[in-house]
Amino acid sequence: MEIIAYAYEADTHCIACTVKRFSDELGSKMNFTRCVDENGVWDDPQCPTLDNEGNPIHPMFSTDEWQEFEEGFLAENPTQYLACGDCHTIIEEYTHEDGED
Repeated sequence: MEIIAYAYEADTHCIACTVKRFSDELGSKMNFTRCVDENGVWDDPQCPTLDNEGNPIHPMFSTDEWQEFEEGFLAENPTQYLACGDCHTIIEEYTHEDGED
C-alpha cells in the first residue's frame, strides 16, 4: 500500500502540498521519526496533525476507492480524476470501460 494523497479540510491534497502545508508543524516534531509516515507527515494517533477545521489529516492509499460508480454518473463521466484541491495536479485517473460492471 502506497500513500497517494491526503484528505483534510473536506478535500483531497497531493503529497507535495500536504508536506508544504504542514512543514512548520513537522519541524518541531521531526526528532520523533517513528511517528512520521513515508512522506514525512506527522502520523501519531495520540497527537494527530490537525487541519484548520480541527480534524486530523488522513492519508489516502493506492487501494482506497475514490471513484464514483453510480450508473448515471459513469455514463456521463467515464473518465474521473482525483485532483489536488490546492495545486489542481491530477493525482490519479480512472477510466471506466464498457462491460466492466
